[in-house]
Amino acid sequence: MANTPDLTANAASGVNRPQRSRLRRIRTILLIVLTVILLGIIIFVLVPSPVDPVKWNAPTGPSFKDPGPWQENNKLSSAELVSDAPKYPEFLTFDKDGTLYTGDSDGKIYKVPFGTDGKPQEAQVFADTEGTPNGLIFHANGNLIVADIEKGLLSIDPSGKIEVLADQVDGKPIYLANELDIAQDGSIYFSDTSTYGRVLFKEMAEGKPHGRLLKYDPAIKRTTVLLEGLYFANGIALSSDEDYRYQLTRYWLKGPKQGTSEIFTDNLAGFPDNISRDEQGNFWVGIYTTRISFVDQMHGNPWLAGLMAKVPQALLNGASAPVKHGLAVEISPEGKVVESWHDPEGSLYGVTTAVSHNGYLYIGTAPGGSQGVYRVPLTH
Repeated sequence: MANTPDLTANAASGVNRPQRSRLRRIRTILLIVLTVILLGIIIFVLVPSPVDPVKWNAPTGPSFKDPGPWQENNKLSSAELVSDAPKYPEFLTFDKDGTLYTGDSDGKIYKVPFGTDGKPQEAQVFADTEGTPNGLIFHANGNLIVADIEKGLLSIDPSGKIEVLADQVDGKPIYLANELDIAQDGSIYFSDTSTYGRVLFKEMAEGKPHGRLLKYDPAIKRTTVLLEGLYFANGIALSSDEDYRYQLTRYWLKGPKQGTSEIFTDNLAGFPDNISRDEQGNFWVGIYTTRISFVDQMHGNPWLAGLMAKVPQALLNGASAPVKHGLAVEISPEGKVVESWHDPEGSLYGVTTAVSHNGYLYIGTAPGGSQGVYRVPLTH
């Protein structure tokens, strides 16, 4: 009996061998995966950044809690939908008859008439630039002048016929024609948001200015560069051009300061977009998004900014979405903040434009924000 094989022990050993083998394979696979991830992280860190960021310490933004012009309210929360035909009405303007015109991100330009009771009627397609019309304003000759980020500076006659006024300056492309205004002499001033050709997160991370202020002279059909070195140049109201670093820049067209620029308003509570001017001479600015703390922190750390610039743009689109807090601000001719209009619930957000017209404040938005044209009474 002493020489009888221990069949139970042998069987158990035979069962354990495949289990140990599987565990070894799993551990090997996990080790390979971890090694690949670690190598990927090392390579990602060591690969040179596509930008050379500059350090900028963002000032502490205005508080929405403290008393003052930035104090939070709900003035935009009761906004009325004017039209949902344009999904993203970047900018709004009115003709001499009070008809609203706005572009959409798909290239179409809509007009929205109003009844005798002041109620908006059904939107109609006025023209299609087959680009992305942003800035719109009527010329004295009745044509609608359009800044289209894909097509350049356009003129559209009352029948909807489109003419390209300018798509180059100094032999180079106009990269992102954004917003515009027309002087009394007929000169057209418009912004070129970025010579990158697209608004990219890596440009935000870089922290360097690539925007321009341009002028089109219809008498000689010539476009010139008036001012360079603007941060994401967007809105223009006469001699004022807007830039990215929570501030507005003023460029002097006349007088002893002609040809020079200076900060008009700074330390805004978010990222300014378009500027319009009301009959009292005050400026209305759409705030696309309130401050994003990570962006402010990133600008104070060039290494982190350079690292973020290496992340594919598609992965950052969600991170750069606007905060769901609607905001527009009114600024005096001297550059002082008069009051702000909020929707803290975020039903209306991603505000690009605020236009005062006929007793209402009309609101436009851009992709990433809420959809449609809205308005609220100015008698809040």
